[in-house]
Amino acid sequence: MDQELMNLYQAAKALITYIDKQDVFDRAAAGGCSGLDFHQSDAFYDLIVKTRGVISEVEAQGSGKTPAGDADGDRPMQADKKCMQLLDALQALTAHIERERAFDTVTDLGPVGFETHQSDAFIEVIRQAGEVAEEVAKKLSKQGI
Repeated sequence: MDQELMNLYQAAKALITYIDKQDVFDRAAAGGCSGLDFHQSDAFYDLIVKTRGVISEVEAQGSGKTPAGDADGDRPMQADKKCMQLLDALQALTAHIERERAFDTVTDLGPVGFETHQSDAFIEVIRQAGEVAEEVAKKLSKQGI
């Protein structure tokens, strides 16, 4: 389970880092006076915050900042729980990105308007996160978790 948790952690961290550094949005509108308004919907923002929170918990657990279980048997259960939480958060975030067509690139089409789309780099980060989530979900399903 530790390897699955690490894979999920790395994929989720990469996606969140990309979203933060590249200004990814899921909403666009004309702002008046030829201005454009790009923003994150409340749902998208909440998913980002939730994923960040689980990432922080995994980091704290890995650094020993959270209390260890009373017995050796508690540690695998905590890892399973964190793995499920991170899997759920990552799946929800990637599903929203796909469903709402979140974007990181805008092309100005002049008087016609603008076009939003996903860069190749963003598509790759989303693809990798989705593949890791799918792989871990299959392993967890086989283990009956």
